[in-house]
Amino acid sequence: MNDTKKLGLWTLVMLIFVPTFGFGNIASNAVTLGPAAIPSWLIVSLLFFLPLSVMIAELASANKDKEGGLYTWIKCSIGPKWAFIGTWSYFVANLFYLQMVFSRIPVMISWTLFGENRFNDTNAYLLPWIGVGLAIALTYIATTGVKRFSKISDIGGKLTLTVTVIFIVFAVVGVLVGKQPSATSFTPSTVIPKFDANYFSTFSWLILAVAGAEVAGTYIKDVENPKKIFPRAVIIATAFVAGAYILGSLAICLVASPALITKAGVKDAGYVVYKILAENWGLNGKISVQIYAFILTISSIAAFVVWLESPIRAMFSEVPIGTFPKFLTKKRKDGTLVNALWVQCIILLVLIIVPLAGLNNIDNFFNLLTTLSALSLAIPYIVLAAAYLIYRLKGNVPPFVMLKSKVAVIVASTVVFILGVLAFFGAGYGNIAGSKNFSEAIIPILKNYGGPVGFIIFGFLITYLTKILSKNNIKDS
Repeated sequence: MNDTKKLGLWTLVMLIFVPTFGFGNIASNAVTLGPAAIPSWLIVSLLFFLPLSVMIAELASANKDKEGGLYTWIKCSIGPKWAFIGTWSYFVANLFYLQMVFSRIPVMISWTLFGENRFNDTNAYLLPWIGVGLAIALTYIATTGVKRFSKISDIGGKLTLTVTVIFIVFAVVGVLVGKQPSATSFTPSTVIPKFDANYFSTFSWLILAVAGAEVAGTYIKDVENPKKIFPRAVIIATAFVAGAYILGSLAICLVASPALITKAGVKDAGYVVYKILAENWGLNGKISVQIYAFILTISSIAAFVVWLESPIRAMFSEVPIGTFPKFLTKKRKDGTLVNALWVQCIILLVLIIVPLAGLNNIDNFFNLLTTLSALSLAIPYIVLAAAYLIYRLKGNVPPFVMLKSKVAVIVASTVVFILGVLAFFGAGYGNIAGSKNFSEAIIPILKNYGGPVGFIIFGFLITYLTKILSKNNIKDS
C-alpha cells in the first residue's frame, strides 16, 4: 500500500472521536445524573479514559506490525487465554451496543424528517423491524471496506464536533448576555456526585460512553508513520472527547432544567435541548433540530459502520488457527472478514427481533441495552489494565512511552482496573437494589449478568468444539 493511501493524523483522530463521542451520551447521562454529570465526566476522563488511551497507544506501538487490537495487546503480556476472554467480551459488548444503535437510528431519522420523535410507546414495535433492515444494509457497506468509508467518518466527525461547539458556545454566551438565565441551580448538593452504589451503576454508562480509542488500534498497519502518528492521534482524540463531554454537560444544564431533561427521556433529551437553545436565540427550533439531527444521522451511520467491522477484525483476525472455524477467520485481501461480518449480522437480527415479544417501554429497552453493553465492555478493560501492568513490570519498553516511571505505570493501571471492576458490578445494580428479597432479585440478576456471561461461555464452547473437530479431521486425514 502506498503512503498516499494510508490514514493520516486527523483521519485517525476522527476514527477515534466519531465512534467515541456522542451528544446523546451527554444528554442520557444528564437524565440520570443531572448537574453531577459534569464532574463525573472529568473523573472518568482523567482517571479512566486518559490512562486507558495511553496504555492502548503504548501497546499498539509495541505491536505496530500486527493487526487485531485488543487480542494482540493482551496476548503479548498474559497469553492467548486472557486475550480471548478480553476480546470476546469486547465483541459481546459490541453486539448489545449495535442492537441499541439500530434502534436509535430511526429516532434520529424521525427528528431529521419531522422535527420530533414519531416513535412513541404505541408504535415502538416498529423499531426492531427497521433495525433489521439497517443491520443488513450497514453490514453490506462494512463488507465493502471501512477505509472506503473513512472519508465520510472524517467529515462526519468534524461536523459533529462543529455542532457540539456551536451548542456549547451559544449556551454559555446566551447566559452571559442575558438571552436566558441558567436553567439549573448549581450547588454543592446538586453538582457533587454521591459516591454510593447507585452512582456506580450509572458510572458504567460513562465508561461505555468513552469507549473508542481501541477502535483505531486495529488499523495501525494502515497508518502513515504509526510510531509517531498513532500515539498523537490517541492523545488528541482523548482531549477532544473529554472536553466535549465536560463542556457539553455544562451547556445542557444551562439550557434545560434537570426536570425537563428527565421528562424528555434518554432517547429525546439531546434533541429537545438543541431545540430549546435555538428558540432562546430567536431561531426556528424545528428547523434547527432537523439540521442537527441530519448531521448526527450521517456521522452516526459512519461511526456505526466502523463499529460493525473493527471488533470483528479485533476478534477474528489474529486469534490462533483452530480457535474458530475457518469460515469465520477467512479474510479478503484487504483484511476484511466478510463471512464473520454476515454471521455477526445474523446474531444481531436475532437480538433485534427478540424484544418484539415484550417491547412495551422504549426507554426501559434503551436502558437495558446500555446496561448490558456497559457491563460486557468493562471486562476487556479490566483485562487490558492487568495485561499492561504485567507487560511493563516485566521490563518491556514499547517504542512510544508516556508512563516512564514504575510508579506511574502501577498507579495508572491500578486505577483503571479498580474503576473497571466497580463499573462491572455496578452496571446491573440499579434494578437489583429495588428487589425486596433474593427471589425477586434473581430475575434482574439473570437479565443483567446472565446475557454477557452466557455469551462468554458460548465463546469458549465454540473454541472447544472447533479444536475437537480440527483434531478429528487431522486423524481422519
